[in-house]
Amino acid sequence: MSSQSTTLILLPQTTYQNPGNGAPYTVRGDAYPAAAYYIGSADLQTVNVSTTNCTGNIIIEATLVAVPGGDADWFNVYEYEAVAEDTAFYTNIVGNFVYLRAVIEDFQEGAVNFVKLSY
Repeated sequence: MSSQSTTLILLPQTTYQNPGNGAPYTVRGDAYPAAAYYIGSADLQTVNVSTTNCTGNIIIEATLVAVPGGDADWFNVYEYEAVAEDTAFYTNIVGNFVYLRAVIEDFQEGAVNFVKLSY
């Protein structure tokens, strides 16, 4: 039996850029194939997150749609609220999803060093 290991960058380093009015904003990463995209019965994904002085909500969204269109095709499978913190952690997400993406909502300061997906 062969073993496959894949690591994708759901969100590369993203630093808060003041939009001019100091208001928080949202950053959406691109959609990337989840484990079930390549391995139909696979349902375990691991997401690694690293932040520096970050304030915002880090959300992992999933879809079951083969060709996702708008935001209505996506739903939250994980959410983490960072409040001016340096952190590195991982979480396992179980589900037979076609695509995953990372979102930072209410991004107010700091940097998200990366959000990586492994399966």
